[in-house]
Amino acid sequence: MLYGITTKATDFTKGNMRPWPVRIIETLLFFIPKANPDAEPLYPQVNEWALELNEEGWPQREVGVDLTGKALFALPNDRNTGFWTDLAYMQFTRGELREISREDFMRLWSEANVTST
Repeated sequence: MLYGITTKATDFTKGNMRPWPVRIIETLLFFIPKANPDAEPLYPQVNEWALELNEEGWPQREVGVDLTGKALFALPNDRNTGFWTDLAYMQFTRGELREISREDFMRLWSEANVTST
């Protein structure tokens, strides 16, 4: 496994997450469950993502981290598929990440799971 940090997809704002066309579509398709109902509202707070990748560079687990370094959420879990883990087309290379240790990732993972319960 490879562990690292990326700042890709950290430009969410409340405004760009729910423009009027999206709200209309969500209203029409209310019966379809969201992929990340608990985590999605926190995306605008994500400053970086801590990722656990398999040997081929595919995300297996993720932690959203805020500007202060606090873990906001850890995915996937029972109700949320994950942002990166649900994107079948996003494969990372070592050069695209700031590598961290397994221990650092596990610390963030544990912190997020304590915070969210």
